[in-house]
Amino acid sequence: MTGTGCASGELVERKVQASPWYFWQYFQPQTSCYYLYALLEAEPQADRALHLGAFAETGSLAAQLARFLEEPQTTVALELAPDLLKGWLAAPASQTAPRFTGQFGTPWSGYGIKPVDEQQVEVIYAADRRHEWLGVFSEVEAFAYIELDYDRRRRRCLIC
Repeated sequence: MTGTGCASGELVERKVQASPWYFWQYFQPQTSCYYLYALLEAEPQADRALHLGAFAETGSLAAQLARFLEEPQTTVALELAPDLLKGWLAAPASQTAPRFTGQFGTPWSGYGIKPVDEQQVEVIYAADRRHEWLGVFSEVEAFAYIELDYDRRRRRCLIC
């Protein structure tokens, strides 16, 4: 792992053998959490960037990385604009790290995560023209809740 200390936290590249993805973990001192990012550099206009979660410690982050590598289709992953992630990776000290906010799911059902303030996010689940307010959480709590809820719903789904 290679690291870059910066004023707002520490960015560490997590190298994985035999994977086309590049991974980075970032410690956010304001919220005392770790973020996990993934970048797949493909042909122009085909790059993908993902936010793979917010974690209280690196053991959970490593478990999420292993899950993503083994079963990416079952992993909670928020799409990021590749240019946004690349820009931040190029100058992490001068920009704010992408937060665990956005949309996760399919066009038919999924989770919306939007910032409430610098420490908390609001989580909503929507499916089949209905929605359910799940609450306001820290980013670490929101990720853990979404992962548990998503796994529970996926196990009950007959077509998933």
